Amino acid sequence: MDEPKWWPKGIANIPFDTALDGEIITSFGRLNIWNTSSCLEKNWWKSQPSEGKVLGDWPEVKVLEIIQYDTNGILLNLNGTHIARISPIEVGDDVSRMLRHNPWKQALSEQPVLLPSAVWTVSGNDRIIIYPCSILLGKKESHSMRFRISESVGQIHKTLDQFATPNTERRWNDRMNDIEAALKTNTLWRAPHSKFTVGLPRLNFDIDSITIIEGKPCLLPQPRTLAEHLLCQSDRLPGLANLMMLERQWAEFEKPNEQTRQQFLHSWLDNAPSSYSNSKALSTLCGGPWIWRYHATLNLLAQAIIYSDEELEKNSKIWLSDVSRLQAHLGVLRFWKSGLWAGITGLIVAFFSWQLESLSPTISAIVAAVSLFFAIGSNQLYWSKDPKPY
Repeated sequence: MDEPKWWPKGIANIPFDTALDGEIITSFGRLNIWNTSSCLEKNWWKSQPSEGKVLGDWPEVKVLEIIQYDTNGILLNLNGTHIARISPIEVGDDVSRMLRHNPWKQALSEQPVLLPSAVWTVSGNDRIIIYPCSILLGKKESHSMRFRISESVGQIHKTLDQFATPNTERRWNDRMNDIEAALKTNTLWRAPHSKFTVGLPRLNFDIDSITIIEGKPCLLPQPRTLAEHLLCQSDRLPGLANLMMLERQWAEFEKPNEQTRQQFLHSWLDNAPSSYSNSKALSTLCGGPWIWRYHATLNLLAQAIIYSDEELEKNSKIWLSDVSRLQAHLGVLRFWKSGLWAGITGLIVAFFSWQLESLSPTISAIVAAVSLFFAIGSNQLYWSKDPKPY
């Protein structure tokens, strides 16, 4: 039997035929899988599945057509009015959580996001997600309206900001470490994220899951990727993380430049909460968009390895090689940041020297003035050299 596109052939340690309903053993860990062959037949849809739970309205299926197999599973067209996402590998319940939590669901009801009309979930894993739409945009179509899509994402994040959780810097840095360790990359990046960078409920937007409603782009919440499920904890992430994932996905279609990155980012900022535009939230020294571009590229590299996508793997490694220069620049800036602490140390020494009369008041005052000047100058130089967020 031929392996479908969603089969993780790059890391699977067992043949596809032996894992149709059970467990996949991979070089990144174990995965649970269920047999999707029955649900590809129209008769299976006559009644709701007895296992697990169905949220929403189960459709009456008269026409069933397989649209495509992709790395996330299988897409079906139901009756020409709905699209069903089949997830053969269990990766969590991010999508059904949106339906179960009424405050989130109600808040998003007026936003450019299309929540599912039904989800079949089993043991905390969403197996089938049904959306009330009939078409999805291709990469070329979505890329042509990427700035409008960025605006839509900003509107959605502004709505979800009321449910935000505080900065979880340690967990986000641990997440980077986990991916780097699994992929054995030569890069390493950690960031002291600002208090304006907050975690949002997960929607996992993807450039292949966007539709048009009343002439406007509308995004479909997706299950988390297999790469993230295998390598990371199920953390909340900042809105920037999902935005930069979209940017990096489109980069495989057309390489962005500084101007397009700036326009894409500002299209989002103009519609997102005002706090997201704070200089510290966008600062590369505090992480900002660049560290989430790095995070997105690590995930794309993992995806390339999982599905043996040589072109994506090559492009991801080139990007990571290029970003090493940015990291080297940040290392130099951290040297200047140390001047702040050296200046503070000088102030402390000058104060106690004056108190203990080990130095004359005049000498102590000179040491204090020089230390203060050095501390202020080093700190200003540090922030003035902060790389642009685009």
